[in-house]
Amino acid sequence: MHHASDSQPLKVLVVTEDRALQRQLSQFFDMMGYPALHAADPQSALAAVTAQCPHILLIGTDLAARAGWELCGLLSQRLPSAGLFTFLMIEEPDEILLQEALEAGIDDFLLKPIGYGELLSRLRSAARVLEYDRRVCQQGRLDAPTGLLSRSAFASQLRRQMAPREGTPPRAACVVLDLDFFSRIDRLHGASAGAALLQAVAKELNELRSGSEVLGCLGGDLFCALLPDANLTAAVEWAERARQVLSATKFKLAETTVQITASFGVAACDQAESAEQLVEQATQALQTAKSSGRNCVVRSGEFGADASALTAPGTLFERTVARDVMTACTVFLQPDELVGQAIDQLHRTRLEGIPVVDSDGKLVGLCEQEIMITVAESDYATRLVGDLMTTDVQSFGEQESLASLVDFLARDARSLIIIVDEEARPVGFVTSNSLLAMSRRVTTDSFAAEAAYSDTSQYLVVPDLCPQECSHTV
Repeated sequence: MHHASDSQPLKVLVVTEDRALQRQLSQFFDMMGYPALHAADPQSALAAVTAQCPHILLIGTDLAARAGWELCGLLSQRLPSAGLFTFLMIEEPDEILLQEALEAGIDDFLLKPIGYGELLSRLRSAARVLEYDRRVCQQGRLDAPTGLLSRSAFASQLRRQMAPREGTPPRAACVVLDLDFFSRIDRLHGASAGAALLQAVAKELNELRSGSEVLGCLGGDLFCALLPDANLTAAVEWAERARQVLSATKFKLAETTVQITASFGVAACDQAESAEQLVEQATQALQTAKSSGRNCVVRSGEFGADASALTAPGTLFERTVARDVMTACTVFLQPDELVGQAIDQLHRTRLEGIPVVDSDGKLVGLCEQEIMITVAESDYATRLVGDLMTTDVQSFGEQESLASLVDFLARDARSLIIIVDEEARPVGFVTSNSLLAMSRRVTTDSFAAEAAYSDTSQYLVVPDLCPQECSHTV
């Protein structure tokens, strides 16, 4: 089944020596949201197809007809497992030219100058053709890149195997595997190398068969094996042999040799009610194998206790205490300090409140910003912190559980909690906002400055001293 999450914009490659046309199409595709690649010579075109796997090719007659249309054939050969729809951009077509283009693999034509409305319509038509080809390929009996059974053919075999026979419960196991970090092969060596590796892996898996196993490909680098009359233990042993063989094999890809590993998930039909559920259980076990470090075999339900322990109510942060989530206190006030000094500290630290301590450093109150801003400026130098501080301060010990902090903040209107050590000295504080911030996902720019950085280094320049200042310098 083709899921919405697999959806991606059509990727277009424009191949022509006409630089002006390249720029025009680049602006158009960028405006319409289509990723576009550009090449002005055969070598660049071949490299772009190998590395980026475009869906649509727009090629000019200036390059397409060169050397007897060989470039068109080379470009299509670089994508043996993916669809490629090719438009020929042409000015004045004639019968001989059109015949040669069709024989070379051209799918459709675009007359120059290019009409953008027509181009959009042609792209939609091309997308329908590519989707039709994808469905035909998916529903075919064999997977084209690997030569193994396709997803639909494998599912049919699995359903037949799981069908009850004369009241005897079905007996079979399913292994699902994928190659670890397979995308790096495409990225480093090109799509053709990736296709060659899939074929080589399929060959190795075939050689592991003892006769009854059924092999298939669920798409991409996701392989599967049906082991008739096998229990879970036998299937795990088969998967472990396959894992060892693949990790020990050196695969020859054009000019280079690579070694790979694979992750395996195994399930048996005694725990599944249908073929689809059996594959799903094996796939879930595969995901566990990948999250366990890859290059291993995991049986269905093997680590279910780990997941349930993590998701059980009250267990996720059960060992988290106040000291783990508090913001350390670095600023303190004393009762005999002036209000003006306290307000200055609040402005500079931007804190909601500052702990007030006695001569022994023990907590006696809280100097809150919302109270201090009500003090008249004329009282800054006369009134003391002790006169205005809040003495009804909620404090918790460093080892207080996170659950207790959250419960208190949910019930109390106050948004600030002071964390104290065994001697009742403040060591940190926790606020509602700080706890909420913990649950927000951090991104790469979460802590970026709102204002742009200065693009000059002028602020680093040390000003020269004037002669009068120099005369006073010792």
